Amino acid sequence: MDATLKILLVEDSETDADLLIRFLNREKINFKHSRVWNKDAFLTAINENEYDLIIADQSLPQFSGMEAFRISKNAKKNIPFILVTGTVTEVILTEFAKEGIDDYILKENLLRLPSAIKQVMSKKEIKDLNKKLEIAYKDINDSINYAKKIQNAMLPDSAQLPSNFPESFILFKPKDILSGDFYWFKKVEDTFFTAVADCTGHGIPGALMSMIGIEKLNNVILKTKETSEILKQLNESIEIALCQSTRYEHSQDGMDIALCSIDKKNNILKFAGANRPIWIIRQGQKDLEEIKGTKKAIGGLSTNFPSNFDTHSIKLQKGDTIYIFSDGYADQFGGEKKKKLTTKKFKQLILSVQDKTMHQQKVHLNNFFEDWKAELEQVDDILLIGIRQE
Repeated sequence: MDATLKILLVEDSETDADLLIRFLNREKINFKHSRVWNKDAFLTAINENEYDLIIADQSLPQFSGMEAFRISKNAKKNIPFILVTGTVTEVILTEFAKEGIDDYILKENLLRLPSAIKQVMSKKEIKDLNKKLEIAYKDINDSINYAKKIQNAMLPDSAQLPSNFPESFILFKPKDILSGDFYWFKKVEDTFFTAVADCTGHGIPGALMSMIGIEKLNNVILKTKETSEILKQLNESIEIALCQSTRYEHSQDGMDIALCSIDKKNNILKFAGANRPIWIIRQGQKDLEEIKGTKKAIGGLSTNFPSNFDTHSIKLQKGDTIYIFSDGYADQFGGEKKKKLTTKKFKQLILSVQDKTMHQQKVHLNNFFEDWKAELEQVDDILLIGIRQE
């Protein structure tokens, strides 16, 4: 304790007060003090001054150390309090513990006072630190929750999907409050565009990247309606936004994305992906057709060469079901052996729910995920979109 302690002595006996002061000086405790011995003086002292420690005699003529503690406690001063008493009984000890006295010292054992002071001051430091951490945590959490409102405002209205495809669902389970996965919709005449993107990271970094991605997609769709060209221009705009085409400081962040357009009039699906596939299960079939995306992410280190993404055109039939998704579901650890679910088992799971409506599928997939994860931590954001052609 190198800093000077401001101590308030509550002691009516000048002799006892001098004894305490001499003892503290002898122990080389760096302090300055004030002394009071009645209730009015005590109230004035704690209201007009800031003290680091109160040392109070339990027995005073018209006042007691315990009463002084209660006054300080009710005033929420949070000042460490040491009670000095001549005797102690089990009843008194119980009262001390119940009231929350920091420590007590027998007058015949003042040798313990330095260690008691050190302990209560350390306890105070820990309490103060915890309080600061609580305030900081609340401030950070409030900021993140507000950021979540902003992110949600940028996401398209999820009701767009069922309004265009009644047999559909979105299963969206961010790992944290904020998400690095995002979905995107846009309807242009008879064509409905939908995308699932998985940005680098999750939480705050992923959310920042997702908002850039949403804004860039909203701009690109105004220039082109071809899925491969959308991804090409998205890639270029992300590289420019994050200065990834320069030699100097730049971000290596980006995203994987599955993008499809569905021509509802002609039942034509066009798919382009950046490291993400699309799964198609035909009506009445028991196998799954996978169309893989181009093996390149959106953004990241620039290669200084044009980045082209393949477009796949698929004729849809009534009852065909398509799925686009991030990798979070398949990467979740769980089950009896606490192992990763894997893409293989995820495919089997998707095939096993084909007799259900899309709403029932969502419920089943969500319940399966929670049962699989059990008490383990969710490892990544989860995003899955399913659409059944009518």
